Amino acid sequence: MQEINGYKIEYDFSTFRKIADLVYLDGPFLSHYVSSKGDDYLFYWVDRDEKDNRWLVLRVSLPNLQKYIGKKISLRDLIASPNDGFLYAVDVDNDLHYHDVKLIQPTSLPEEYLPTADSFYDFEPVPAEDAEELMTYELTIPYKERNRFEDILHKIGFPISALKKMASRAAVF
Repeated sequence: MQEINGYKIEYDFSTFRKIADLVYLDGPFLSHYVSSKGDDYLFYWVDRDEKDNRWLVLRVSLPNLQKYIGKKISLRDLIASPNDGFLYAVDVDNDLHYHDVKLIQPTSLPEEYLPTADSFYDFEPVPAEDAEELMTYELTIPYKERNRFEDILHKIGFPISALKKMASRAAVF
C-alpha cells in the first residue's frame, strides 16, 4: 500500500451504521455511513494488501452528499474539500477491525488515491440490509402549505415530532 503522511490517532469507526453502498463493483467501493451522533460519512476504498483494505473516510454534509448524488459535484471535489478540512485514512482487516487510523490533509494524498476530475455519480445506491428506515426520501412542500400539511399528518396519526426530527437532517437548497 501507498505510504500516507498524517497524524496517527485512535478513533472507533465500528459504531458507525452503514446506510448504503453508493458504488458497488465486486464489493463496496464507496459507502455512506452515519455516526452515532448522526453525522454523514463517506468511506471510499483506495488500496489493499494481503491483510488490509484501506479506506478514505470523510465527513460530508447532507447537502453536499445530495449534490454528489445529483451529479452537481464530483467525488474528487468532496475529497479535496472535506467538511472538517481533513480526511481519515483507515486500514480494515478481514475481521473488520479498524486500525492504523490517520488524520490526513487532502493535499497529502497520493495521486493514485484521488478519483478523476469527472468522478460524478453514475450509479444506483444499494441500501444496507438493516438501514432501510434511514434511506432518504424527497418531499417538497410549499412553505405556505406547511400548516395544512401538518394538519393532514395529525389527522392520519403521523407523529409531527418524527417529521420535525427528519426535517432537522434535511438539506435546504
